[in-house]
Amino acid sequence: MSDQHEIIDDYTERVGRHLMGPARDKAKAELGAHLSDAAEAGELDHALSRLGPPRQAAATFSDLRSAPPAPIGARLAAVVIDNIPLVGVTLALLTTGISRIAELGNGFALAFPPFVYAKIGDGCVSVGPPVLCDAGVYDYAGLLYTLGVPLALLWSIVGLGMVEAWTGATPGKRLLKLCVVTEAGLRIHPASGIVRRLSVVLGPAAWLDWLPFVWGDRRRVLDLLTGTKVVRAAR
Repeated sequence: MSDQHEIIDDYTERVGRHLMGPARDKAKAELGAHLSDAAEAGELDHALSRLGPPRQAAATFSDLRSAPPAPIGARLAAVVIDNIPLVGVTLALLTTGISRIAELGNGFALAFPPFVYAKIGDGCVSVGPPVLCDAGVYDYAGLLYTLGVPLALLWSIVGLGMVEAWTGATPGKRLLKLCVVTEAGLRIHPASGIVRRLSVVLGPAAWLDWLPFVWGDRRRVLDLLTGTKVVRAAR
């Protein structure tokens, strides 16, 4: 019987990894009781076969499967909070650019999120328009651009993506009582968490990711591509 208890504990733990909040504790408690009864009746293998893989079983317990996508206002507020490092770098670029005008009388370029380009020897790689390389629009910013922007983008893409995958919510989403889940209402994969944030490398063109909101769809382009949605967190 001890072996069966280990099987039950392992299965319920793996099911719980796909769920968040109250649904996780509910699933582990109900599954544990159900599988224990099945073990006593000598039907544990049959019960596990009927439930299927842990992820499939978890979907039956998810209370977020049918939850509608969150409204755009709450999502945009969460975006601003989550990207405070990127906002801070952009404001610093603005301050540096204004100082440059005051000292030299030269203009400067600015966008949010900042355009991404990198000069490598005599060459240049640009995520935005090729003219960025020729113009060197952020050359005036020095390390603020070459170090500050990459670090801020690393947080906005990898950092927030991993936090979403591990906890279901970034700091901004947690404050706004939102969370991101799969279409089945389950915890997302780390790869999905990162991919759904890649639009920020497009600079101001990143806002094209939000175009579906124009015709009433409350999911971004990358939400649709990764099979994820942002919803009100379960209480």
